[in-house]
Amino acid sequence: MNRVVIDASVAMKWYLADEELGPKALDLLDKYVSDDLDFLAPSLLPYEVVNRLMIAQKRGRIEEKRILEAIEGFMALGIKLKDLSLFYPRVLKFSQAFSRSAYDASYLALAEEESAIFITADKTLFSNVKEELKWVKWLGDV
Repeated sequence: MNRVVIDASVAMKWYLADEELGPKALDLLDKYVSDDLDFLAPSLLPYEVVNRLMIAQKRGRIEEKRILEAIEGFMALGIKLKDLSLFYPRVLKFSQAFSRSAYDASYLALAEEESAIFITADKTLFSNVKEELKWVKWLGDV
């Protein structure tokens, strides 16, 4: 089974109908659910997803009653979450090397640590690292 690190930019596309590349993200989710892919993420992923869903609701992109359903569905997926304490020196390295937040760098560090592909829909993050980190993939290209 292929292991893939995903970030909140991918996960959000599962819950917001107006997201660009939504069908691509749903294809990845289908592969995960059918055990063709194994998702990994830093332990901050659920916090990012919940926060983004709350922001989306404030902006009228998702109904308030759907947020709880989305969060419950997300948690039920059982994505393997890794604690930052296992790879924080790499987080610091990536954060400094690419002028990225510790949040973004956590996904990079985990993917490197696990020798996994990292799939993101964050255009800025992808643009910043694509030349040096060939294992980072744009969602639109997978």
